[in-house]
Amino acid sequence: MGMAGDFGRFLKFISMGAFMKYRVPAVLFLLAGSMQSALADPCQDRFTELYLQLDQTTPTKTQVTTAFKGAAPTTNDFFYLSQDHYLTVPTSPEGPWVLGYGNVLYQSADQGSTWEKIREMDTGQNADQARVDKETNAATIRNAACSEEELEGEAVEVVAADITVSQGMVTENRYTYFVRRSDDFIVKAIYDSKAPSFEMVTTQVIEKAPGLNLPVPE
Repeated sequence: MGMAGDFGRFLKFISMGAFMKYRVPAVLFLLAGSMQSALADPCQDRFTELYLQLDQTTPTKTQVTTAFKGAAPTTNDFFYLSQDHYLTVPTSPEGPWVLGYGNVLYQSADQGSTWEKIREMDTGQNADQARVDKETNAATIRNAACSEEELEGEAVEVVAADITVSQGMVTENRYTYFVRRSDDFIVKAIYDSKAPSFEMVTTQVIEKAPGLNLPVPE
């Protein structure tokens, strides 16, 4: 009876050993997954998603205000049809219009009546480089914060984060996006940028522009 009991305990020990051999890695895997989920930041993921957009896949009109610290703000209207067809109209102070069409950049001193070629450009290559640059910058996103508020009577999601931009010169930035809940459209964006030599805040107020027509140089 004693031998039978010992043998039974031995079989139980062996079976438990075999179980634990495969159970422990599984438990550790599940634990690691739980920890990763706990460390994930949905707000930072949302900011990253918004930042990586190159456009909003629809024609838009954007009122842009740029304010350098210690200087009067400047404003312009930016009309966007696609990556290879867009127009910038300086409004304060007024200045020459700038048009991107195809792979050429144009300028007009007479409000679009005539156009002068400034230079050629590679629109496709520029877009590819913009994607690469954004991916590089996105690795620095931190201190994300998300909230909700009402903007002009509509519910908006407010998504902000710090980000380092390293193209041209290194700047430390706080970007804030205001996203309309009803259609997931960015209706406003604020870019607060700092570098050793300047501080600047750019504010964009964006609206959809269905049926937008832009000049086509002859």
